[in-house]
Amino acid sequence: IYTPSQYGTNAQPNTLQLRPLLAVRPQLFTPLEQLIRPTIQVVTVPRNKGATTTTALDDFQLLDLFVMPWPNEKETLFRWGFGPYFVFPTSTSQYTGHGAWQAGPAWAFSFRRIPGLNIAGLFQQATSFAYSSSHSVPLSSLQIQPMLSYQLGRGWYVKSSDSTWTINWRHNTSTQIPLSAGFGKVWKFGEGYAVDTSVSGEWMAYRQFSTQTQQFALRFQMNLLLPQLQL
Repeated sequence: IYTPSQYGTNAQPNTLQLRPLLAVRPQLFTPLEQLIRPTIQVVTVPRNKGATTTTALDDFQLLDLFVMPWPNEKETLFRWGFGPYFVFPTSTSQYTGHGAWQAGPAWAFSFRRIPGLNIAGLFQQATSFAYSSSHSVPLSSLQIQPMLSYQLGRGWYVKSSDSTWTINWRHNTSTQIPLSAGFGKVWKFGEGYAVDTSVSGEWMAYRQFSTQTQQFALRFQMNLLLPQLQL
């Protein structure tokens, strides 16, 4: 994720993000299917209003959704789940992360009733409960990720699914609502293997109490799609 233009600084931040999505089949102690998504980020962030930057490891995030069996997905083409969301203070620099242990609920859905169109959304609420630094402040925020994608055929698609809206609940804390648009293609190799590549742009449509935040960003994404393991 490359940000050539940012409010409040002359720096050009970027982020290298590793985000696998693991589907776990129902087991004896977990009768529901799980979708587990850890997020690891190496970020380059501004130190001040100038062009000086710092590169460091950001906070580690973990999402664990339990997929509900009702309603019948094959009949309704609707799927949803909920579960816990965690943020761990693993940042390696004072300029990155929040220095706080955070936890809260998460909820997601996907609807594919209209041919070629997928309407989905992810909601994550995180509230701090412990701190790794004396300079850390209490946090409580809601993240909303609206996702739309439409299949054009032959593996090509258009999407608006990369932006995450952030609403901080505490007084005088920031609110950011970006919008995104992009396109991609799924390349199939062998039996069950595929690579999904996409490019998208992101614009900050609304911001409040945000002195330093992105104005425009470019996202280059590659997903390795693996076949289902038979265990």
